[in-house]
Order: sequence, then structure tokens, then C-alpha cells
Amino acid sequence: MSGVQDCRTGNLKVTDVTDEGGGAAGHHAENLVFENTARFSCTLDGFPGVSFVAGNEGSQVGSAFLRSNAARHLVTLKPGGKVQATILIADYRNVDAADCKPVQVRGYRVYPPNETAAAFVPKPQTACSAPNEAAGQVQPVTAAS
Repeated sequence: MSGVQDCRTGNLKVTDVTDEGGGAAGHHAENLVFENTARFSCTLDGFPGVSFVAGNEGSQVGSAFLRSNAARHLVTLKPGGKVQATILIADYRNVDAADCKPVQVRGYRVYPPNETAAAFVPKPQTACSAPNEAAGQVQPVTAAS
């Protein structure tokens, strides 16, 4: 097989970095950083799958994050290289508590683009447990800034 292969979950370290000053009305931004821990280059293209999780078993809370309408671009990660995907997190306090059903979450379940295995990223916070209430938004992976 020739060429560079897709990055696999097992070859990526996924972390969360707050985007200071990032966000929009009623939202704040975080960057999910994907670092290539393999000894070979690999590629990512598109949107990661992201959802809040709670409990020791990692049960999904609320709806999965929605994809933005941003254009996607193939990015190549050299060994040790990093890319990021920005997520916008809706403020659960902007939704009536009876509709939101706020709960504590442990963090995120993150599926790298084109992967079926997820990584857990710790980020304790409060989120709406009701489907389609204060859903987050995810952008495609881009070169880390």
C-alpha cells in the first residue's frame, strides 16, 4: 500500500483547549486538538463526531454536536503533528431548566473523522440532557494555530 493513510483513533491523542475569546452569542468555543502519536504521517479530513457523556459507562447526554457549514480540507499530520476542530458549546442557562434538564457531564466522546472508535476527552461541565436543547456545534479539522 502506498500513500499516507487515515489517522486511526489509536494513533491520536485528543485533548481539549479553551479558545480564549472564541465563541458567539450564547456559546463559548473550545478546540479539540488531535495529535499524531504514531511514527508515520496520517491524514484527517472532515468533521469529528462529538457528544457529551456522563457516568462511569460514558452514556451519551443530549444530542450529538451538529456539523457547521464550514468547508472541509484534508490535513496531513506528521509524527507529533497537531490539528484542531473548534466546537461551540451552547450555554445551558439560556434554555428553560424544565426543557433543558441540566446534568453534570464528564466530558466528550470524540470520533475522529472517518473513524468508528471513539476517544474520551475529560471536560466536566453542565449540559442539557434533553435532545435538541442547547446542542453544540463542531467545525471540521484544520491546521492547529
